[in-house]
Amino acid sequence: MKYIIADDEPLARARIIRLLSTWPHYECVAQVGSGDEVEPAIKEHSVQLLFLDINMPGLDGIKTAEILNQKYRDLKIIFITAHSEFALQAFNVFAAGFLVKPVSQSDLFSLLARLFKPRIQYQVGNQTRWVEVDDVIVAKAEDKLTQIYFLGGDATIDLSLKKLISLYPEHFVQIHRNTLVKLKSIKQLEHTSNGVLIGLNNYPEKLSVSRRAYSAIKNYL
Repeated sequence: MKYIIADDEPLARARIIRLLSTWPHYECVAQVGSGDEVEPAIKEHSVQLLFLDINMPGLDGIKTAEILNQKYRDLKIIFITAHSEFALQAFNVFAAGFLVKPVSQSDLFSLLARLFKPRIQYQVGNQTRWVEVDDVIVAKAEDKLTQIYFLGGDATIDLSLKKLISLYPEHFVQIHRNTLVKLKSIKQLEHTSNGVLIGLNNYPEKLSVSRRAYSAIKNYL
């Protein structure tokens, strides 16, 4: 997702960029230091998301947002400011969110997860496609890649299992060193002579659960 940051503090801009660099598919396409520079940047780049400081030279963030809301209905504006007392003004101009500096990773990621359903990118030939994380039922490590199985198909991605579970800990649980499953899809645990198997909704086969993972999975059920 392409985004723009408008803040007259270079360190504040750098912090947002650094935090979002750990999330795949977020790209900062422009940085500006005043409200007057925001709309020209939006015209130049097709973006869905704007991080907007309130106290800036020229047009302040509130006035800038008022102008943008009249012209760019699909643009989501997240205010970033050191002054929490501006929160009411921010929401009066239909801000999508409000973050207080210094912006924390947990607050940022939580807000973005509410605004945008997280998606995973994959390739089919020369085409780039996306699947919502919530539709992914199983992820299996295969060599240096990962095979994901979702409602309607499967795909190979270049995100490791470790990266997937670190990005979406509320979605996945690890059942084996090479397998993640969707928490909400867990249907049953079955004890057999060969160990524990897990059954999932919308997935045809039962999967093996390691002894180490079994204790953790019981806590989720």
